[in-house]
Amino acid sequence: MSILSKLRSTSRRFWQREDGTSTIEFVVIFPAFAMMMMGGYEIGYYTVSHTMMDRGLDLAMRDVRLGKLSPVTASTLKHSVCDYAKYVANCEAKLHIAMEPVDAVGFVAPPTAACLDKTTNAAPNTTFEDGDENELMLVRACINVEPIFPTTWIGGALQPSPTGDLVMSTTAAFVNEPNT
Repeated sequence: MSILSKLRSTSRRFWQREDGTSTIEFVVIFPAFAMMMMGGYEIGYYTVSHTMMDRGLDLAMRDVRLGKLSPVTASTLKHSVCDYAKYVANCEAKLHIAMEPVDAVGFVAPPTAACLDKTTNAAPNTTFEDGDENELMLVRACINVEPIFPTTWIGGALQPSPTGDLVMSTTAAFVNEPNT
């Protein structure tokens, strides 16, 4: 028996056997399924965190408008937002808030909200002003969130920071009430 005929008979036996075919399906399908599951968990966590931060800022702004939060400083506002935003991890350490008066007539949307620089722990150069009576105020909050699974597809679809974190920002506006 020649080597070529031996190779043919071995390959014929190999192609006739069907055990191991489910392994091939598993190897092909499982990585895609696992990535979808991890991405779904990641987007769920990100959505809950962003919704809670948005809600926290809205409730803190309600406290400011009703006069429950006094004095209004960056630290008291940050503390109030983080009290309401329960599911945002390390909120007080990572959150950056900017509050500035806005011209209602010639309003131009500001660029994206500035976040803390994770590498140097330096706050960005933003303003925090109380504003005057009947003045429109714009409040922006920003936080960097570390992705749970950095290799999933969700990180590419969201706005990343230079350090690889995901940027969550939210905005609120209100008018200062007159002091009568």
